[in-house]
Amino acid sequence: MGTMRWQPAWWNDQYASGWDRVKEAMRRDWEQTKHDLSIKGGHELNQDLTDTVKQAAGKEAIPSNDRPNPPQVIGEWNDVELPYQYGYGARDRYGSSHTAWSRDLEDTLRKEWESGQSAPNNRWDDVKGYVRRGYEYRR
Repeated sequence: MGTMRWQPAWWNDQYASGWDRVKEAMRRDWEQTKHDLSIKGGHELNQDLTDTVKQAAGKEAIPSNDRPNPPQVIGEWNDVELPYQYGYGARDRYGSSHTAWSRDLEDTLRKEWESGQSAPNNRWDDVKGYVRRGYEYRR
């Protein structure tokens, strides 16, 4: 296949612009996949789907060629226990009306969380993944 330059008849500048925005993130994803599958030429880039999506959307910087993404620092148990606990308890409280995580449930939990929190390191956006993990924990 090499460097094919074919485009379908409907391809225009809008599609080309979108592709230019995402291709480097997808190339990095491909290099990581080759590495993960032990295929010759792959590179460990600490790249996962979340990185690819954020980079393609322009929400995360793309490191220079063949440089790994910075490692994700995982916090201490004390940092996540309260959001896990809240999500776990919320399942008992709201589970009968919300059998699965939804936008409506998230809005309810966010409002509840924000009304009871004052520390800036406990912002909803920072803890919602942990709350969801607690909510979805299989008992």
